[in-house]
Amino acid sequence: MSQVTANLSGVHTYLELLAARAPRSAFSRPTTDARRGGAPPHVLDELERAKELALGIEQRTTDLDRRKNELAVLIDTARELAEQEDLDALLTAMVRRSRLLLHCDMAWVMLLDLSGQDSVCVRANDGAIADRNGTARIPAWQGLSVIGSVARSAVWTGDYLRDDTIQRSEQVESIVLEEGLTAVLAVPLRVGDNVVGVLFGGDRGPRSYTADEVALMSTLADYGSAAVKWLRAVTCTHGRVADLTTEVDRLRARDRSRQQTADRGGRLLELATEGIDTAAFATAVSEALGGSVWLRGERDDVVAHSGRPWEGDEEELAAATFTARSEQRNVELPGGVTVAPVRVNDQDLGALVLRCHEAYRKPDPALVRYAVRAAGILAVLNRSGESDDRKVRDEALEDLINGLPSSRRWQRRLQRLGIDLSTRHAVIVTRVQVGDRHRLSTWASTFVWLRGGAKTIHDGHLILLLPHADPREAARDVMQRLGEMMGRPVPAGAASAHGGPKELIAAYQEAVVCLDVLTGLGKEDTATPATVDELGFVGMLLGGNRDIGAFIEQTLGPIISYDEQRSTNLAATLEAYFAAGASPTHAAEALQVHPNTVGRRLERIGQLLGPDWQQPGPSLELQLALRLHKVGRSLDGRAAPGAGTG
Repeated sequence: MSQVTANLSGVHTYLELLAARAPRSAFSRPTTDARRGGAPPHVLDELERAKELALGIEQRTTDLDRRKNELAVLIDTARELAEQEDLDALLTAMVRRSRLLLHCDMAWVMLLDLSGQDSVCVRANDGAIADRNGTARIPAWQGLSVIGSVARSAVWTGDYLRDDTIQRSEQVESIVLEEGLTAVLAVPLRVGDNVVGVLFGGDRGPRSYTADEVALMSTLADYGSAAVKWLRAVTCTHGRVADLTTEVDRLRARDRSRQQTADRGGRLLELATEGIDTAAFATAVSEALGGSVWLRGERDDVVAHSGRPWEGDEEELAAATFTARSEQRNVELPGGVTVAPVRVNDQDLGALVLRCHEAYRKPDPALVRYAVRAAGILAVLNRSGESDDRKVRDEALEDLINGLPSSRRWQRRLQRLGIDLSTRHAVIVTRVQVGDRHRLSTWASTFVWLRGGAKTIHDGHLILLLPHADPREAARDVMQRLGEMMGRPVPAGAASAHGGPKELIAAYQEAVVCLDVLTGLGKEDTATPATVDELGFVGMLLGGNRDIGAFIEQTLGPIISYDEQRSTNLAATLEAYFAAGASPTHAAEALQVHPNTVGRRLERIGQLLGPDWQQPGPSLELQLALRLHKVGRSLDGRAAPGAGTG
């Protein structure tokens, strides 16, 4: 009984120690006391066995408590991570919690930047000697090697610098060296199937990480990864919501602006249909647009103005107004000036010039359209009931081209309309291709009206009659403007009309022939209009009694002037050169000079006449001019060139 009692007493003692949560050192006392009291061996053996069982129970209890505490910390960590609304704050909480859980000296996280900077850097740390947040930023291709060194599972070592079994990373090694770390544990941060970062823990002394510690760190990394994914999704959602809010605000502002524009434009249309005075209308447009307004009429005169005076270039404004009216499009000028044509159907009624008060701010295009419509309505209401002067002019030109008789009364009426055939006019003719008739007619109507002329389309030709002393200059202007509008060269023939209907018909026929000759010579792409003078000897033949002296001067003038001023023989050399079949050697024999002398003279001739003087056309004109010049000299003044002989 005493032995059983002793055994039970020892068991009770260990149970009391377990219940009291005594330290492990206290579990050795019962055995020690029994040994000192002379207890038999079998009693000591029973006590040792009871001690081992008690220590095992104590260890399991301690492990359970530790696991309970770790789980509590993990739950608290997950709650804290989920509450973060900022990525940096989230990562800071993650490294702080990981250091507390593992009781390590340092923890840090490296994260792949997904914002478009394509780099990897230390985003947060805890326990570092130096502040490393945001440092060690490295390119993505190097950062991916850091992340790839961890792979998809945890990696740990008790001595990073001496362990050859792990994959090395220059960036991680630099941190280990600078912080004096020995043991390192790294776990991946995964978002879906992608590794986007690494969570590190490190100790400055040797340490062997247990499987429980690695699992705990991995669990924490999974919580952090989920929080990072959620936070990025929230951030992306907030960004999209902000973008959508901005877009909605923009659309609402645009709708309000459109409504305001429609209200202002509708008011302008109401004022126009009510027949408001042009000056009051200009004031209303100025107030609606917030700028200065010039209303220009059919004759390009300023009908009404409101706002500041015009301070720009008048010629530039006139050119822009013509372009806007002839090409039926708005023209923008520097300083925020817009010139808009005013038309109703096919009627050109003038233009509206607009300039905002704010420097370089363009007027609202929609409001400009309203203003142009209103201006067109007002212009139609203010027009007189008489026949359109343009139509009368064009019909008169058509009658003249057709050779219809004209009375003096009819001619006086033309003069009142601004067409006086007793003064010099330019007749310009160009062909009308299929499909271009309406476009050319509309353009020409504005062009001739602003210049006091007339136009008509007759026999497949657009005919322009313009008051101008130089038909070449007038035709060159027409060709340039038509070429810009059509997007291709537009050949034209021109002639001068001075006198009456007969002279006009003759000039028209001459211009048509010149245009046909230009086409026959294959020079439709030229920028020079076809006139009798420009066509050289062909024009001289076409022109009947044209001035031969003018032809010689135009073709051979530089050579003749050079010989007279320097007493040279370029004309004779040129004549010998052509007579020798364009052979410098044979020409030198005929002139009894060295071939080099002929070569130098031909170079001088090329400098005076241009590089194309030996082409077939210019060469033929030069030979004809040389012969006419030689005949003129032989007549010794009795029929000098330039005297009008044909």
